[in-house]
Amino acid sequence: MEKNMFDKLWNNHLFKQAMYVLFESFYNGFLLIDKDGKIVFANKWYEEFIDINANDHIGESIEIFFKNSLLKKTLETGIVDRNVYDLRFKRPALMNRFPIKENGVIIGAISAFREIEEVEKPAIEMRLQMAKKGFQAKYHFDDIITQNPNMLKIKELAKIYANKSSTILITGESGTGKELFAQSIHNYSKRKNMPFVAINCTTLTETILESELFGYADSSFTGAKKGGKIGLFQLAHNGTIFLDEIGDMPLSFQSKLLRVIQEKQIRPVGSDTIIPIDVRVIAATNKNLREEVTKENFRLDLYYRLNVLRLDLLPLRERPEDIFGLSESIMYKKNLKHTYIKHSNKIKKILSSLLDYKFPGNIRELENMLERMELMLENDIYSYSIEDIICNLKESEPKEIKTNNITIQEQKVSNRIDDIKKNIIAEKLIKNNGDKVTTAAELGISVSTLYRKLKKYNI
Repeated sequence: MEKNMFDKLWNNHLFKQAMYVLFESFYNGFLLIDKDGKIVFANKWYEEFIDINANDHIGESIEIFFKNSLLKKTLETGIVDRNVYDLRFKRPALMNRFPIKENGVIIGAISAFREIEEVEKPAIEMRLQMAKKGFQAKYHFDDIITQNPNMLKIKELAKIYANKSSTILITGESGTGKELFAQSIHNYSKRKNMPFVAINCTTLTETILESELFGYADSSFTGAKKGGKIGLFQLAHNGTIFLDEIGDMPLSFQSKLLRVIQEKQIRPVGSDTIIPIDVRVIAATNKNLREEVTKENFRLDLYYRLNVLRLDLLPLRERPEDIFGLSESIMYKKNLKHTYIKHSNKIKKILSSLLDYKFPGNIRELENMLERMELMLENDIYSYSIEDIICNLKESEPKEIKTNNITIQEQKVSNRIDDIKKNIIAEKLIKNNGDKVTTAAELGISVSTLYRKLKKYNI
């Protein structure tokens, strides 16, 4: 119906009554809020379902019922959510949320939901079990901190890729955020309400990979779990599977993976059953797969099957302007906000000295540096100078000389951190006259953890 026709009908009393009857007759719940998040309308089915008389609260904020209301977030983002499982009520529901716009401006939002049918519950229960096992993506594009023009382009390209169904290959050095991008792509896609399943292909044999990815039937081999096991591809059905470090996948297994991606079906180990799957594949590697093909370590046909859409992430040394923003974000997430604010001037000077550092470990190495920096800044007993801290941080730069696969510099840094931790614990114990409960509380650890540290550091 055209908007002009609807406007004319809206002034008709009969039409208004018909709309009211329509909303009340549906076996669906409806809740309408205005641009300020205040309740405008709720039908009887909604009230019965949540066991609240919502119409007694017309004009009041939706957050009197739901703190951090998801419908209020719809107002802010303008994003449509369809078929989202909502478990906040006494009975599970399937929720849809829509922004209401006038001339491109959001003026309200409406949620429409229904109780999940009995036939749907087994699938929902399976999905809940998967959520408990961690088969969900927690990162979004907002979590990718960057001001670098090239990284911003990569981020926007990733958003475009998210709305496609083709396989994505993410390349980049270790610690550049490949899984962060993979999870963000999933959460930006139409599959966002479905599982996100990740597996690291490093050091896994062909046999283990096959049973993990494709599952196995009951009694298919010695030691097999009774009743068999569902593979990760099947668990990821309708969602995304993330194959990390795919460049390390055994060559002998690559043909089997290629077949699954091409045919979109799997056969569990020891089973004659063919199971169709609908899974978005995102692969990542820190290797040059084209070179691996030349070395005959990677199949050319699999390379081309994976390399449909591609993202090449930049190392941190090529985006030094991001060091400040990343550091602030990391310290806040690690509950080090107090340190960041208290020592903000010192921290800025320290980070400025790292702008020309190579960061071989990229963002992961920066995280480690910030933890060491926090220890030294908060350790007033030793009054470390900025120069001392900078020297300590830069010592983590790897050298060629190695002892038992650990660089001498890395060992020095590790030993120094242990010394700092040992001294902090000892000083706290002295201050608290040996009271371990008080000392553990001040250190933010459990008493049992304190005892382990006392034994480790021989205090």
